[in-house]
Amino acid sequence: MMQRSPLIIIFWAFSVIITALWFSIFIVYPRQQIAVKRVGKIVRVEPKPGIYFKLPFIDQTIIVDDRFRRYDLPTKTVQVRGGAFYEVDAFFTYRITDARLFLQKVSSGDPAMAEQINLAPRFDDALRAVYGRRDFSAALSSARSNMMSEVQEQISADAQSLGIKIIDVRIRKTDLTQAVSQRTFERMQQERYAVAERLRARGREEKDRIVAEANREYEEIVAEATRDSEILRGEGEAERIRVFRDTVTSDPEFYAFWRSMNAYKKIKNVPMVLSPDSVFFKYLRSPERNDSISGLVNTR
Repeated sequence: MMQRSPLIIIFWAFSVIITALWFSIFIVYPRQQIAVKRVGKIVRVEPKPGIYFKLPFIDQTIIVDDRFRRYDLPTKTVQVRGGAFYEVDAFFTYRITDARLFLQKVSSGDPAMAEQINLAPRFDDALRAVYGRRDFSAALSSARSNMMSEVQEQISADAQSLGIKIIDVRIRKTDLTQAVSQRTFERMQQERYAVAERLRARGREEKDRIVAEANREYEEIVAEATRDSEILRGEGEAERIRVFRDTVTSDPEFYAFWRSMNAYKKIKNVPMVLSPDSVFFKYLRSPERNDSISGLVNTR
């Protein structure tokens, strides 16, 4: 029994050493920091990955997330200059840079708690202040980046007091509320109607101008054609008279014959009382020449 006692003592001593050694070692992994807390106070913070030592059973380790984190603000209704209300969707990214200060301010060490209690209200206030100084159109223009920078500046001071650095602020969208959207749609619709009416009026004016010009060209063309036709008709009539005159001069007997034939055609259905020996029927009676035809020609 006495021989076993030294072995037991050695075993228990070795166990205590191993246990104390086990509880005195802690490992810092990438993307995290570890704060060592002793008797309720933070004595040091290990920010780099590696193996570290602490007092066993006395020191406590608290893991602090070292990664970039993102907080999405629930959609908020904000008022812009002029009194209109709009819905804004935004978020910010941050990182815990001072674990000691963060644990002093946020005893739980939970970043989500700091987001909800400390950062989110300040973020909401900053958005309302920035939008309240501008019109709605600013969020849709190049001023959008300036607005995000202003919001970041306003919340950075509060975040630094918690050991947090704001990396970036983004406004994802700015939408009209339902009531404002309806009014804006109606206004845009009226503007489009006005533009359409102006275009229709210009179209009617252009149509009237084109029709008037076409009518003028039509009248000019008809007048020119009428003039040319009258000229041609006059020239033709003059040519007809010349030919007729030349024919009468060159062959009076043929002309007398031709006149008699025309006269016969005109009176074929006209009742007449004439003597068969009348000179009028000379060419129906005999083909011989008769000087008395000259008298018929003269009478006709």
